[in-house]
Amino acid sequence: KLKINKPNIVILNKIRKTTSVAVHVRRNDYINKPHLNKIYNICDKNYYMKAFQIIEKKIKSPYFFIFSDDIKWVKSNFGNKKNIYIVDINQSEKNHIYDFELIKNCKHFIISNSSFSWWSCWLGSSNKSIVISPKKWFKDKNQKRNPLLNSWVKI
Repeated sequence: KLKINKPNIVILNKIRKTTSVAVHVRRNDYINKPHLNKIYNICDKNYYMKAFQIIEKKIKSPYFFIFSDDIKWVKSNFGNKKNIYIVDINQSEKNHIYDFELIKNCKHFIISNSSFSWWSCWLGSSNKSIVISPKKWFKDKNQKRNPLLNSWVKI
């Protein structure tokens, strides 16, 4: 087991003390790898803005913790939004486990169509959690796989 390091403990404490909402943005490999781009939709700014609005209507004083493989895009699109913390300290591939741990400790979730997103939410959510997910996980209309739970809000 990998122990969580001090910089991540600081974030974890903030997650536990706030009405934390994990926001997972996955973009890079879905955009840059043609074989993945054929399969997966990419959650755009509009998706996340709608999700923020839904959360802000449903809970008082949400604090958004944003995790991404495209921090530059996140900062340019959400860097001026209030009540957010862009988690950018775990960008090396070996440190993604820290992001996973932080995400699963949040109280609510805005997930992308990613197994990383799905599993961290699945392991961290409770029956009191609000989970927002993309309605269309895959591009192919004929795919029968649907990893979404009925209780999730789908955009």
